[in-house]
Amino acid sequence: MHQLINPKIFPLARKASFMPLLALLMATFILSFAAILTKLAEFDLGPGATIFNRYWIAAVTFSLWESQKLVFPGKPEQECKSSGHLTINDVILFGIEPLMTFICISLWAISLTQTSVANANLLHNMTPIFSTLGAWLLLKQQFDNRFLVGLGIALFASSCIEFEDWFIAPSNFTGDMLALLSSVFYAGAFLARESLCNKYSVSTILLWSCFLRAILALGFTLIMEDHLFPLTQSAWFSVVALGIVVQVFGHGLLTYSFKHFSSSFVSVCLLLDPLITALFAWIIFAEKLTPLNMVSFLGVIAGIYLARLGKGSQKAG
Repeated sequence: MHQLINPKIFPLARKASFMPLLALLMATFILSFAAILTKLAEFDLGPGATIFNRYWIAAVTFSLWESQKLVFPGKPEQECKSSGHLTINDVILFGIEPLMTFICISLWAISLTQTSVANANLLHNMTPIFSTLGAWLLLKQQFDNRFLVGLGIALFASSCIEFEDWFIAPSNFTGDMLALLSSVFYAGAFLARESLCNKYSVSTILLWSCFLRAILALGFTLIMEDHLFPLTQSAWFSVVALGIVVQVFGHGLLTYSFKHFSSSFVSVCLLLDPLITALFAWIIFAEKLTPLNMVSFLGVIAGIYLARLGKGSQKAG
């Protein structure tokens, strides 16, 4: 029977990739709240305490999820698929992923105290450059011109919203550089998480990742900051939302997408994050929003679609 939609012409319409792509786009939307919630939490907490509360709450949530799986086990074939022997390489990856993420989030949280939300989030999402370079150098993954052009378009469109702010507010240079450096570590964490997804379930990866990040954040906070837990209801709301909404649901959907897409393509899709965050920052913090944002949004969408058509978007076999 003749197909109404040709998957060769419209690869996004293929059923096999629709649900992972939908999960990735939902994750991007949810993660766009992270900067806003972090900014709100830091009215009462330091960066380290904000990170610690975010991760211990997420770790407890994932622990409860794993516990219910013991009471209500899934299908035997699903358990066999997710099981496997822990190797030295796995241990290294389980250690590298939370360490790089902790450094990344720490740099980003500090940058939010020294630059605007939109600036910090934009530079924090320069990850596609470094994840693509890392995948090419370390994983020997190949990317065609279509993917690279799509990446370039998405990066340029995303960057346009902050060109004027960079010229107007040069005093934000330190915060901008910290946010940019955080994207380098974010890319490394993405590559490690992509590798772990070949063998382990999403909840297992994020449980151990959040647990180790919480330990790192606890040590940092006890040394550098005055108090560990929020003192106000608004701060508690912010860290609980960071832990459950952003970390559990947002990063859960994001990690699920690593089972189907390369870390390079995932990071390209996350370029929508600063545009959505800029809208929320305009509403909540009265930060500047111009018509250029809409043009940038369309440009990022076009770049993502072009990158999806290119070689390098699918997870390597």
